[in-house]
Amino acid sequence: MKNLKYFALMFLPTLAFAQSFDLGGSNFRGVIYYILDAILVLIPIMFALAFIVFFWGLSKFILHSDNAADIKKGKNYMFWGIIALFVLLSFRAIISFVSSDLDLGNSSVAPLLPSSYIGSDIT
Repeated sequence: MKNLKYFALMFLPTLAFAQSFDLGGSNFRGVIYYILDAILVLIPIMFALAFIVFFWGLSKFILHSDNAADIKKGKNYMFWGIIALFVLLSFRAIISFVSSDLDLGNSSVAPLLPSSYIGSDIT
């Protein structure tokens, strides 16, 4: 229960900025820009975490090669790191296809949406 309190305090700055999240006067394209911009900020962080998990498993696999339990843990970490990377690449490709179909931005694999569109009245 004590850790839950610290976990909740971690999101306190997010709650402070929650008042600026106003989509009442925006249109559908503005909402999509807002969501895609938030996702595009999170994806590189998730890629970094997936690489860290993979290399953590690789280090467990190599450094603890005399212990069968640690080898199995290392293999599991590497497996889930690769799965996470695959899911993130697939997710990024889906976002790219959706943004190109809705004519929201660049049609490359990494859609680049300028953040100046968020909150502005796009017609």
